[in-house]
Amino acid sequence: MSKLTLERGVAYRRRWKRGAIQLEGQQWTIDDKPLALTLQEARPLLPKEGRHLTADLYYSVVQRRKDFYGDAGRDALRFLLGQDEWKEFPGRVPLLIGQCLHVECAVISAIIDRQDDVVTWGRFQAHQPGPDVQGFLFPPALTYTFDREQHDSVLREAQAQI
Repeated sequence: MSKLTLERGVAYRRRWKRGAIQLEGQQWTIDDKPLALTLQEARPLLPKEGRHLTADLYYSVVQRRKDFYGDAGRDALRFLLGQDEWKEFPGRVPLLIGQCLHVECAVISAIIDRQDDVVTWGRFQAHQPGPDVQGFLFPPALTYTFDREQHDSVLREAQAQI
């Protein structure tokens, strides 16, 4: 099983390369690797339009802020915990956004499958708002399964902080 964390300001050292990659703001990390970096590494597998759309989608939708940006993060946490559903894209949860920190600009979302003991994140897709807008699916191998108790503990801790 994978381990989920939500960390502030992540630096990730790439194997065989010098220097670390610094990702600002709150970051989802899975097994100690930023989700944003994993998805950016998969960008070459997307069509040209999808690569362009995902160029700056590095920021978790969950940010510790006291302004209206916090609402999107609180919503995403409720969606991840199965307490509510994203009306614009039912069945999907927004996870990563761009530097503008607006879900309305562009987003990478996933389908979250909650079972009794596990939670699975899969079918990652980059898209702009609107039900008629074409989305760009990431490779299906990008799927993560978490222990539900560990997963939900991280989310509840984040809820308490924003």
